[in-house]
Amino acid sequence: MPWNALLASDLQARAGWGQAIAQQIRSRAEWGAVPALDAACLHGWGAAAPATAAPWGMPWGWVPVCDMGLRGSWGNRLRPLDVRLRLIYNPKPAAKDAFVRGRARRSNEHGPRFDAAAAVEASLYVPGSSALSFSFSGQRYTPPSSPLVFFDFRYEPERPPIQPTDTGGQALRWESARRLNQRAWLPWGKARVLDGRLTELPYVDYPGPVKPLPEPPPDPTILDTYMIANTVNLVALPSRTPIEAKNIKIGLDADSFSWSFSADIFTRAALELVQPDAGGAGELELDINGWKWVVLVERYSRKLQFPTEAYTITGATRGQLLAAPYAPLRSALNSAPINAAQAAEGELQFTGFTLDWQATDWTFPAGSLSYQSQTAIQVIARLAETVGAVVLPSRDSDHIDIVPRYPAPPWEWGQVDAPIERIIPPAMMTDLGGEWTPQPAWNACYTSGTSVGCSMLVRRAGTAGDNPTPDVFDDWLTDQPANQARGTHELSKGGNIEIVSVTIPLFPFSDDHGVGLILPAHLYRVPEEAGPWVGLCLGVDISAEGTGAVRVRQQIKLERHH
Repeated sequence: MPWNALLASDLQARAGWGQAIAQQIRSRAEWGAVPALDAACLHGWGAAAPATAAPWGMPWGWVPVCDMGLRGSWGNRLRPLDVRLRLIYNPKPAAKDAFVRGRARRSNEHGPRFDAAAAVEASLYVPGSSALSFSFSGQRYTPPSSPLVFFDFRYEPERPPIQPTDTGGQALRWESARRLNQRAWLPWGKARVLDGRLTELPYVDYPGPVKPLPEPPPDPTILDTYMIANTVNLVALPSRTPIEAKNIKIGLDADSFSWSFSADIFTRAALELVQPDAGGAGELELDINGWKWVVLVERYSRKLQFPTEAYTITGATRGQLLAAPYAPLRSALNSAPINAAQAAEGELQFTGFTLDWQATDWTFPAGSLSYQSQTAIQVIARLAETVGAVVLPSRDSDHIDIVPRYPAPPWEWGQVDAPIERIIPPAMMTDLGGEWTPQPAWNACYTSGTSVGCSMLVRRAGTAGDNPTPDVFDDWLTDQPANQARGTHELSKGGNIEIVSVTIPLFPFSDDHGVGLILPAHLYRVPEEAGPWVGLCLGVDISAEGTGAVRVRQQIKLERHH
């Protein structure tokens, strides 16, 4: 508050100035010395006694600056403190596996060779001519029990150092390997069980069976003129009554499971011997130059032409009994794993037929082999078709063979181990024709099962696999061998193909110098002057025209790959 004049207030309560009256004089205190108190608690000043100076004394010094740049470096900036808390390992921990370590020593590369025989001779004692020599007379030296002096003749040969062996002329220099046969390289993959190349040499380290090389087909005898006395006999079974016939034809192609037959007969009596009756279809036995067929007569027709009449009969071999309408329709589903050959043989149970499975075999898992309303031959034919095989029926017995349509891929037909069946010389050909039917040059094929099985890309070795065939999907491709066989079959159908038609005579069955009967799904070599080539038989048709001195011909179709 600022200084100014005080306002007059309560003037009436003011007291005038006057002399004060002295009161309470007795309570005044005089100035004097202060009395000393608590003299017993007096602490005197003096020199302080040193306490815990040795262990806890910390000298003043310059503290170094740390963590200036967050850099870590080794130094002796920090001084050891609390030396008494230092830990000393006692005893020292024992070394583990110290006794198993091996010491490395250098071998004696350049020293003289150690001779063990010379070392033994050096260890033998040989008495000399000196004053101190011993002669043991061929006996072992044995010192007395308490001699004054005895001798120790023990010899411990020095342990020779290790020396290298065969160091001279056996050195091998390291260098990059040479590349040979780069076209023949094989990629590593999962191994597959294969028959391999055919050979007559047994494998030393292979105890299994060895496939011998196929015997080369015999060379037919080449003559200027072939004189064949053809014999054609047709008899009714079981009476074996001869039947006069003409224009007899019988043939088979690779896609059929029975031989087809047709003939012309002349009389009604002959027709009654072969026409169907309550016992079933009539049976005939056909013999052409010793080659026999047993056929079933399924159809016949009559042709009237004054003054004669003629009857035509058609039929097939006994393989037709496995198809409709002779064989019943069946449905099945495998409850356990089974292979294809077993499944095919199971279809022929109680039928009297036998089967020889020569194609690729594979396994069906449980529940993967199923079909509905199929005859026995339909199931067998589908099994064969799955791996690119065909059904080859017998001519005169209840037997069928399952063989690959291509015994070998076309690119292997020119090799030594190609399974050639016969040689057809051009000198025996009466007719020759050809039809050019080229196909794409496929080099890869993708095969796969559907619900069960596996898939595989089959590629021709040595190619890029850049021209694949249409993909193949089949319910019964359930195993790796089946996929590989089917893919190889599809690749074999491609390339520059020519269908060659050849007509040759049918040589007698007992003639070893002729060609004989040509069968489908077999390879035949044709040694032409321009160069030999191999063809696959697709079908054969045999005709016996006329009566009496008939002319017998067989016309075959060969698939040739250029």
